Amino acid sequence: MHSLFLKTKNMSFANRPIDHRKVRITGEETDFFDEFGNINSRILFYRTFGSIAFVHHSYSKADAHEQIEERLKNSEYSDQLELLFRMTSSRNPVNIHHDPLEEPRLGQERIYRVGEGIMIHLLDNSYALLHTSDANEEKINSLVALIEGNTEERERKKLHKFSMITHQFGFDLEYFDIKAYDIDIHKQYNDDFIKADTRIRTFLDEPKTSGIILLHGLYGSGKTTYIRHLINNTEKNFIYVPINMVGSLNEPEFLPFITQYRDSVLIIEDCEHLIQSRKNGTPSNALVNLLNMGDGLLGDALQLKIICTFNAELSDIDEALLRKGRLVVRYYFDKLSPEKSVRLQKDIKRNNIVNEALTLAEIFNPEENDLAGEAGRKSIGFKR
Repeated sequence: MHSLFLKTKNMSFANRPIDHRKVRITGEETDFFDEFGNINSRILFYRTFGSIAFVHHSYSKADAHEQIEERLKNSEYSDQLELLFRMTSSRNPVNIHHDPLEEPRLGQERIYRVGEGIMIHLLDNSYALLHTSDANEEKINSLVALIEGNTEERERKKLHKFSMITHQFGFDLEYFDIKAYDIDIHKQYNDDFIKADTRIRTFLDEPKTSGIILLHGLYGSGKTTYIRHLINNTEKNFIYVPINMVGSLNEPEFLPFITQYRDSVLIIEDCEHLIQSRKNGTPSNALVNLLNMGDGLLGDALQLKIICTFNAELSDIDEALLRKGRLVVRYYFDKLSPEKSVRLQKDIKRNNIVNEALTLAEIFNPEENDLAGEAGRKSIGFKR
């Protein structure tokens, strides 16, 4: 087997999901490395055991590799365990501005042989358990349990977490802690928002439901501030979709990935280009997928709540988003009324009280404190 590894050692490498690794033909043989340098474990299985593999596959249920290996070594299968392949790769983006103090993010891949006719392929939190047709079912189920560990406990720990979808080595989630940020709805928002806030909270707490929430309005009027507040005060898993990845909503791998996170809340900020009107052209595939996730059969299956924020005029937004049954809440964030604006300025002890309607950004970032100019102004968004 070592000669087979050496045979392709100079191949360029680009990690791909387990089930997306194509067969590569080298002369009269079928190699178990694909064109990107990844091992196709189904071919490796065939080359090792001379049999086509039956595959038990999961995109996200594998435990940490070190814990899986420890359980395997302490199990009844320890004397059958053989590590065939292991690789650790950096998952930090290649960036000329990369911070050398940034914590390294590592990708993990391992392949084990477990006796005759069984192979385990681990790739980060996905796995494939390959076996012959006559493998003992009890043994297969036991190995699945050793690979997955306590999935309910891991899912429980994800609650109150804020994560962002990444797509460097297939779809994945990167988790972040969001700083506690409490707000006073009555003081920091206009009176008509109280009803919208109540409806939004009720909807997020409803089990097995899907729909779209549209939050739009002026820059700095409190849309992101409110979402931060929801993240810290709602028992939901919030998943942030970067605007440069909204096109990925239509990729074939996205739906199998997102099904692992049913009943979560997707956040798409500043998504004007995604949800713009179709009057002058055909809809983007990403928009169609978004509409389907918010309603209909796909919505019933995924049970996703979707929060979209934008700053465009409502007339520029696709009318399909406003359909009853799909749209749960739409709210326009305007400047605080002069009365509320003055009251809030007094509450935060602002020196120079301005008796006019202001946005939250204008109240909390007064011009007289902006010593860095426009470029240094404090942001209240996720990514600016």
